Amino acid sequence: MAISILRSIRPTSKWQDSLIRIRLGQRVVIDSEETWSPDMLDQVVWCGPDGIYKFPGSDQYLVPGANVGCLVARIGNGKAFAVGSRYDFLAKEAGVIFFAMNEDPQRNSQAGKILTQVIVFESESN
Repeated sequence: MAISILRSIRPTSKWQDSLIRIRLGQRVVIDSEETWSPDMLDQVVWCGPDGIYKFPGSDQYLVPGANVGCLVARIGNGKAFAVGSRYDFLAKEAGVIFFAMNEDPQRNSQAGKILTQVIVFESESN
């Protein structure tokens, strides 16, 4: 059995609480769509949850090496990871899942939103 929850994610590097609690080892599928625009200084660039293709973020970004503007997540205070438009995983830690845009925290001129569906599966042992 699975539970499906929709969340709208704002285009910011600030972590947004999804209010969805994940258990250790639980299977989670995240599907995302729509468009947003990271702060590209003197340009307007729209992208989906996969971010700007072949344009990795530097060390200042939430997930260095992941595409600028991609959807990223973390569970609790754990390590941030790139999610993109679809991510299917077994949780390596427990806690609430947080979302953000892979963006330089010093930039603050973003636009749009990403609609994210989080599907949380019950553990086999439950």
